[in-house]
Amino acid sequence: MIYLIEKGWIDPMENRKADGYDPYAYANTEEEAKKFCESKGYWSAGDCWSIGIQPWNYPDKIMPKYRYKALKHLKE
Repeated sequence: MIYLIEKGWIDPMENRKADGYDPYAYANTEEEAKKFCESKGYWSAGDCWSIGIQPWNYPDKIMPKYRYKALKHLKE
């Protein structure tokens, strides 16, 4: 497996889509991805209104600036 790292973005002035993630890079190990993402910090509801009103996405009212997820290799 490889680990896709996604970079978060916020737009406090946007009324419909004020936050999200875009692909950024990848890591070969989960430890490497986790260490990188955790070192970058979080945004809070004070940074963007949408973080404070979406408990299904951000139950702690914080949004990681980077996140990662595992991707499987395709088999031929």
